[in-house]
Amino acid sequence: MSSNVSALRPASTPAARQPLWFAAPAAAFIYPFPLMLFHDALRMLDGGGALRWLVAALSLALAIALPLAALLVAMRLSQIDRPTTAQLLARRVALLAVAAPPLYSFIGVIFLLLGAPTLDVWFVSAMWLSLALMIAGADNRAPADVAPAAAHPKTRVAHGAMAALVLVYIAFHFSNHLFGLIGYEAHTAVLKIFRVVYRAPWIEPLLLAGFAFLIVSGGRMAWQLTARGIDRYRTFQIAAGTYLIFFVVSHLTAVLYLARAHFGIDTDWAFAIGAPGGMIKDAWNIRLVPFYLLGPFFIISHAFSGLRGVMLAHGARRELADTVMWCGAVFAALLATVIILAMCGLRARFV
Repeated sequence: MSSNVSALRPASTPAARQPLWFAAPAAAFIYPFPLMLFHDALRMLDGGGALRWLVAALSLALAIALPLAALLVAMRLSQIDRPTTAQLLARRVALLAVAAPPLYSFIGVIFLLLGAPTLDVWFVSAMWLSLALMIAGADNRAPADVAPAAAHPKTRVAHGAMAALVLVYIAFHFSNHLFGLIGYEAHTAVLKIFRVVYRAPWIEPLLLAGFAFLIVSGGRMAWQLTARGIDRYRTFQIAAGTYLIFFVVSHLTAVLYLARAHFGIDTDWAFAIGAPGGMIKDAWNIRLVPFYLLGPFFIISHAFSGLRGVMLAHGARRELADTVMWCGAVFAALLATVIILAMCGLRARFV
């Protein structure tokens, strides 16, 4: 744990439920509706009007902000050193709520495959409402009867080593998306070159196995670490990892099953941006904007969070380690913004 344990707050004595416990599931509950409002406002933009543009912009900004609000809630709740059952559940639900965008996309794909695409919002709403009710009914009289176990050093090392290998593929994948700034043809040309490597018959299964290992090992470590109080840096790392678990599951489900097996189409640039409707004008595809914006951000910032931990473990000054992580997060935000702008239609012009 990277912060002073004495700074963590002890679990409270029997007390009434606090509104903060329900803020994260409420944010996740609300999440789909600003996206729906964005599309409704966009349909009315044909007639012009600054107010409609403002409504569209604010609704999309709200959708992006809601998972980040859940992250702030998780940071606050994670400071309790010995949480009650209710507090621990609220903490873990808050971390899950950070992953509202990939969860919404994944559930949307499932209902799309089931032939009931309009029921995904109802299912998501019921899920978050059920989790809030579970928090309301959980025991808040004494610290939770949980035996926290520190992540095994070998698991941490293996997780970090596998992440480093997977990041090589991700670096190529992100650079490929950056070619989307030039255009479809440039992206496709680079994609064909990269696929010679990562779609090779013996490499792709290893890559998928690597992602599976990261999901299982990361999920297990997150569950163990959240049993006790953790500082905000570690909470950010766990929240980013939680997002990535569902981001990878959602992305691979869409690529491997929905596209390749179900529709039998290529997962090229057109598939990524939801052509022909695109990510902005299509009512279903608009959910991909926060999904893809926060995905690269959390991938890179999660890696820098891990680097911070390695630096501290090897005696680096805390100020230096913190600075490295913050710089990584800023870089992640900039890269994620450029990628999503390219996917939404921004093109670079060279003279």
